[in-house]
Amino acid sequence: MTTGNGETAWLSTAVGTSWTPPEIDFTKPQTARMYDYFLGGKDHYAPDRETARQVEKVWPTVSQAARGNRLFMNMAVERLAKAGIDQFLDVGTGIPTSPNVHQIVQREQPGAHILYTDHDPVVLAHARALMNSTEQGRIDYIQGDLRRPEGILGHPCLAGPEPVLDFGRPVALTLLAIMHFITHEDDPERIIGTLMDPLPSGSHLILSHITDEYAPEQVEATARLYRSQGLPAQARTGKQLVELLDALGLELLPPGVLPVSRWTPDISDEPPTPLYTDAEASLVGLIARKP
Repeated sequence: MTTGNGETAWLSTAVGTSWTPPEIDFTKPQTARMYDYFLGGKDHYAPDRETARQVEKVWPTVSQAARGNRLFMNMAVERLAKAGIDQFLDVGTGIPTSPNVHQIVQREQPGAHILYTDHDPVVLAHARALMNSTEQGRIDYIQGDLRRPEGILGHPCLAGPEPVLDFGRPVALTLLAIMHFITHEDDPERIIGTLMDPLPSGSHLILSHITDEYAPEQVEATARLYRSQGLPAQARTGKQLVELLDALGLELLPPGVLPVSRWTPDISDEPPTPLYTDAEASLVGLIARKP
């Protein structure tokens, strides 16, 4: 993976790396900057805001969905860190928004290693904000495309005598609000399967995904709007996600596929009081384990 000027797009708290910020196209909307807008951030530009406001017209609660996704991420990552997982591969990192994955994990596991990756050059431009590991831990960021998972797995940071992730021990793969930009033609089973294949037994998948089960008209209108801007979009049902996990041989963990607004820090028999309705969130989350 290289920047536009040919330098390796790799940052690390443990390895000497260098790069020049890439040139970014500010004339077209980008999903990472739109997501930042929905979260109330400041790293977005006129084309991003214009498209995001069009989305808000057809899906008025999209900002609740974005915030619900962040809360799910916090709880799911913390749950695995408390269970002893200290290696995370975060694909589709997005623009840094505190708390980031490493901040949650290293509270529980100070020596944790995290590998962030995203294909969007705007994320690379902000990636230095992620380079604040604990002294015992390690954080790397590389530019990589989810549609080409072999390129991520083949990066030098995962090779040599001191790779950022040790595939001899369990790893958590996080795919947060990213797989709905992967269409059926992209073959999501192949993509996730390729990333999970080298990970040992006891590894986990954290996934959140837009669903059209609760507000189908709003979600489909949003998908059409994204596609009209050249941004792929593909909603999926909880049943489709379970079928995907089954095809991959992954074990769905309690509480199953649940709207992100219904997740709680701890598993409980008592149904949680959701922050938003299922239709307002229209985003589901899950944790699965590799047997």
